[in-house]
Amino acid sequence: MDNDTTDAGDEIVNYLGVLDYVILAFVVLIAAVTGIYHGFAKGGQTTTEEFLVADRSMFSLPIAMTLLASFISPITILGKPAEIYTYGGQYFVFIICHLLLFPAIAFIFIPVFHGLRITSAYEYLKLRFGLPLQICGAGIFMLQTSFYMAIVLYSPALAIEFVTSFGLWKTVMIGGIVCTFYTSLGGMKAVIWTDVIMFVVIFGTTVMVIVTGVVKAGGVGHVWETNKEAGRLDLIQFPWDPTQRMTFLNLVIGGFMNSLPMWAVSQTAVQRFLAAKSIKDAQASIWMNLPFVSLLLFLIDYEGLVLYTFYNEAPNVPPNVTKSDQIIIHFVSEQFGHVPGYQGLFIACLWAGTLSTISSGLNAMIAVTLEDMVKPFRRWQANRNNTEVVEDDKSDTFKSKLLTCVYGAISIFLAFLAAEMGTLVSMANSVFGAAGGPLLAAFTQGMMWKRANSAGTLAGVIVGFIFGVWITFGAMLSGDDPDTFWLYKISFMWYATITWAISTIVSIIGSEVYRYFKPQEKEEPIDPSLLVTFLRPRDVYETVELAVVSNNRTNQSGGGNMESEGEDGDLKEYTVHKRSLAQTAENQC
Repeated sequence: MDNDTTDAGDEIVNYLGVLDYVILAFVVLIAAVTGIYHGFAKGGQTTTEEFLVADRSMFSLPIAMTLLASFISPITILGKPAEIYTYGGQYFVFIICHLLLFPAIAFIFIPVFHGLRITSAYEYLKLRFGLPLQICGAGIFMLQTSFYMAIVLYSPALAIEFVTSFGLWKTVMIGGIVCTFYTSLGGMKAVIWTDVIMFVVIFGTTVMVIVTGVVKAGGVGHVWETNKEAGRLDLIQFPWDPTQRMTFLNLVIGGFMNSLPMWAVSQTAVQRFLAAKSIKDAQASIWMNLPFVSLLLFLIDYEGLVLYTFYNEAPNVPPNVTKSDQIIIHFVSEQFGHVPGYQGLFIACLWAGTLSTISSGLNAMIAVTLEDMVKPFRRWQANRNNTEVVEDDKSDTFKSKLLTCVYGAISIFLAFLAAEMGTLVSMANSVFGAAGGPLLAAFTQGMMWKRANSAGTLAGVIVGFIFGVWITFGAMLSGDDPDTFWLYKISFMWYATITWAISTIVSIIGSEVYRYFKPQEKEEPIDPSLLVTFLRPRDVYETVELAVVSNNRTNQSGGGNMESEGEDGDLKEYTVHKRSLAQTAENQC
């Protein structure tokens, strides 16, 4: 059956046909079946270790694919071509920041997180600084992720509304419910293996759109020359004006700082590193993402050049869309909507990004709630009542599944607010800049500066977060008013850098003041395993590696984790040795 076509003036919109709906239904069905399978196979997800970190049993390739699928969301697929179509090719420079990003993650953050064998990233903050900073970090992450998931859930609905008679709210509801369903049933394994499938959908569809789009626009050379002649490929620009939207510096440095909180210290990423069988598998997954991400981002960005070329040559007319983020879906519908299944594949690509990102966010929020809020409260309550802490892992797993449904409903509700927040690219960078910078500061202070303490770091995170929220909402409310306060004019690409710098400066000053008024702080030992590997004594680093290898062998033979009664002799020796080092470590001033 041919797709229905509507002629709106000079614009043609091809609505979805039967094959398009079949493809969309198939993608949704795959996600649901994956959740059902992992929810019931081999007895189902009966422990929090299975539900939250997939029994720490995953190899590097699926981890790499789930990382990419989780962060290549509809914001990227819709927003980046729109960014380049509207403002020029400067955003290509953003790819360069990944040359700094992935080595930093592999060498600095993964060895610390994986070596500690924690479940939540913010457990690190408790080990290094104490409970208040753990709760603060977890709270900021929950707030940040809730808004980010809302933006991701809203973005495909924006596109689908354009080419169907489906109301935006219906698409939001379906996406939210499907994600919640398979995540609550199958846990992290369902999330990872669904992401692997969605990665194939995203990559394959992107290649299809770029190949057919380039042909329609006149070829690769013509696309490049047209944009070059229009002055849209002047990529190496060094204006020092921080209010300029895109420059070489804010895309490389600001892009690096905006991406670090998301890829290095957010629970969404850390939970995947922790699901890897070993540190080497986790590091390999990051190295694999360097070519994966670079190639995919280049193809998606090139779509923006294709759109500019096509719509700026007669007789083509730039489309009349309510938001620039709809430009790519308009192009697909207008030029290829008559091809059965083409629009269905493209919207399936958007759905794939949505399902991957939302399910990852939901699973991460559950881990944070359980490990950073419920369990600390349980221990506090037991201490207050002078009773033993009662841990019921089966009950915690059931509660995790129920909380998945609650957070899914919250994401659906917040998605309806995303329509008022601007373009997808600026929304995403603003959210991660305001909340991510202070969190990144807490982790970098903990891992790289031995003199950092809980009081100073907590003050730094709070001040940086308040400042980030202030400039984000101030810029959002002021819009394009030329007379607005100068701070609100700063490019959103600098938000994470600014909030990280403010948090770091306040943390350093606060830590030194606290040490001055509380001299005993200088005598507090620092567990070397909480520091980056190049700041640890050599024997500590070797012992951590030994512990991870031993624990993998224990898991393969059916043993428990590091703290279980069934651990082998190497692990017991590691635990005692590590604690001894922590107790006797010299606090270097």
